[in-house]
Amino acid sequence: MKKNLLILLSLITVGCSNPKVFILNDKEESKSFVQKLVGTAYEKDLIGNSPLIVIDGIPFKYNKKKDTILLPLKKSDILTLDFLNKNSSRIIYNEKENDGAIIITSKIQN
Repeated sequence: MKKNLLILLSLITVGCSNPKVFILNDKEESKSFVQKLVGTAYEKDLIGNSPLIVIDGIPFKYNKKKDTILLPLKKSDILTLDFLNKNSSRIIYNEKENDGAIIITSKIQN
């Protein structure tokens, strides 16, 4: 019984430890483009559950309590998408509680 409970709790923890879902303001087939890359970065331990999102050098403000975050870009707007690990992003952006950073450079820079 204890073994089953322990397995159940570990599955719940693992299942709930994925990063937020980041979707683009785009057509259905392109909405999850960023999420696929974020998932890969998360698996490689580059970012944590709530990474800082920086679009064209400006931190993107979003509610970290929400499960789904809508990014104001289309797939065709994205020039590059890079990741910073937790330590680098904390040093560069001076945010103590961020879990890494997703750096997006768009074609439509202001």
